[in-house]
Amino acid sequence: MSREARSRDMIGEVAVAAGTRIIIAPWVLHRHRKLWPDADMFVPERFAPENRGRIPRFAYLPFGAGPRICVGMTFAMQEALLALTMIARRFRLTLAEGADVMPFARMTLRPMHGLPMRIEARSSG
Repeated sequence: MSREARSRDMIGEVAVAAGTRIIIAPWVLHRHRKLWPDADMFVPERFAPENRGRIPRFAYLPFGAGPRICVGMTFAMQEALLALTMIARRFRLTLAEGADVMPFARMTLRPMHGLPMRIEARSSG
């Protein structure tokens, strides 16, 4: 995400001139060691309702922030919740043995060579 400073400002101890292009890299922000304990670990419990109050306001920006926040955010969250619920109810997914997952950043972040998974049907009982 990039933005242009409308006027002089300070970011921490850095002076920013009007017209300066500011780039916000969510990949870096979401793994910043000053914001997140175990920053490189997958810890979904961080986002549990009882822990949300501990997350600084602009430490996590999956859909951007401010006046240019993603207009599809609410739909995307609802769609993801429904899809993951349906999948998790019927299947157990585990990373394929020997799989090497490397992040690949473009417009969105994705696994460079896909995400090889092992899928097992859950018992219906």
